[in-house]
Amino acid sequence: MGAVNGRTRCQFAPFLIGLTVTANILAGGMVSGACMNPARAFGPAVVANHWAYHWVYWIGPMTGALLTVCIVRLLMGDKKTRIIFK
Repeated sequence: MGAVNGRTRCQFAPFLIGLTVTANILAGGMVSGACMNPARAFGPAVVANHWAYHWVYWIGPMTGALLTVCIVRLLMGDKKTRIIFK
């Protein structure tokens, strides 16, 4: 969020985004080939007909996005919706 939000913009945003991608690759490389895109995970699942844990690629990012929206809205939203740092 710091790369696009004017209030939280910092000069380290590109580095931190790259560091996040690197951490995801290191954490998930041996498990799933570091697939971070649900659409990218869909193709191999169709070809291999392997659907055991495919829901994780769809539910995980959606849950993370919703949680992030709630946290950002509560902490850095306008004064009416912000709970902390009024």
